[in-house]
Amino acid sequence: MASRKKAFTLIELLAVIAIIGILAGFIFAAVSGAIERAKIAKTQGAINDLNIALTNYERDIGSFETKVANDVMPTGVLDADKRAKVIRLLAGKRPDATIDKDLRQDPRWNGPYMEPREKQLNETRELVDAWNHPLEIRIKIGNYDDRMKYRPDSFEIYSWGPNEWNDAGRSHGTGAKGDKADDINNWD
Repeated sequence: MASRKKAFTLIELLAVIAIIGILAGFIFAAVSGAIERAKIAKTQGAINDLNIALTNYERDIGSFETKVANDVMPTGVLDADKRAKVIRLLAGKRPDATIDKDLRQDPRWNGPYMEPREKQLNETRELVDAWNHPLEIRIKIGNYDDRMKYRPDSFEIYSWGPNEWNDAGRSHGTGAKGDKADDINNWD
């Protein structure tokens, strides 16, 4: 009688490969979800850091809008040059004449108010979120936002969020493209 080699059949091999594929799909979904949550947490941290720096600046110097945003757009959103100026103002050892000549000698200035790492800044020296979009800074005139909600500070900070589309700071409801709004902000 001839001896038979013991081996797996083709059906058994395909079943094992299918099980491994299903398990890999579950692991991939869990890991990609964790990566997205980590990006959101990183962006929330950057927004909180900037919020604290701006608040401390306002406590030392006074209203933020009078020092940086004297020619902001009608919506109050700062353009790229102004956002970069804000970061230079907050991160500098002492403001120089190119930033604010009156503030240069102000004894109330107690900075630097933040020290961003190089990888947190883009090529124009703006603070960026985890998706490499600049954090939006909106200067508010008065104490009510566009939703008529009282806000004690004079600025709003937000990121475009995971969909990488500017939903004007909305973190819930319908976004600009008709999808779920997912901006990350400092007021929700």
